[in-house]
Amino acid sequence: MIAKKILFFLDKNFNKILNLKGNFIINAILNSCLLKKKIIEKDEKEKNLRKSLNLGHTFAHAYEATLGYSKKLNHGEAVIFGLMNAVNFSKERKIISYSNSELINNHIKKIEIKNKYKDLFNKRKITSILNFMKSDKKNKSDSINLILIRNFGKLNLSYQAKSVELNKFLLKELNEAYL
Repeated sequence: MIAKKILFFLDKNFNKILNLKGNFIINAILNSCLLKKKIIEKDEKEKNLRKSLNLGHTFAHAYEATLGYSKKLNHGEAVIFGLMNAVNFSKERKIISYSNSELINNHIKKIEIKNKYKDLFNKRKITSILNFMKSDKKNKSDSINLILIRNFGKLNLSYQAKSVELNKFLLKELNEAYL
C-alpha cells in the first residue's frame, strides 16, 4: 500500500535514507514495519487487506523466476520493477490518475538498480514471464490476478488480467523502460 504522506517523506529524505542517516532511516524502517504490522493484524489470513502487501509482486516473482533466481536481479530490485509495472498498468487501465502515477514513478526512478530492465528482459522472455505469472499461487482462473493501485492508500486487490493484455503491456514496458 502506498500512502501519500509516506511517499512524500521518503521522497523528501531519499538521500538521507539511502545514506543511512540517523532518524531518517529509523523513521522509514519503523513506519514501514508498523504499517505492515497493522495490515497483518487486521487480516492475518490474507483474505482481503493483507493482499495489499503483494503490490508489484506478481510481476516481481515472474521476473525472478524467468532469470532463474540469479544474482542478476535480487528480490528488492524485482519488486521495484514490479511496482513500476503495477503503477503503469493501473495508469494504462485508467485505474489511477496520470498525476498520481507520475508522483510514484518519479520517486521510483530515483532508485539505482545495477541492471536495467531492458538489459535483463527482451521480447523472447515475455512468454516465460507470462507463464510464471499464470502459475502464481494466487490465481484462481485462467486470468492473472494483479494488485493494482487506484489512489494513495486505495488498491484494487483482485484485477483479473488476460495474458493477451499483459503481453501487449509488457512489450510496451520494454520499449519505454525507465529503469
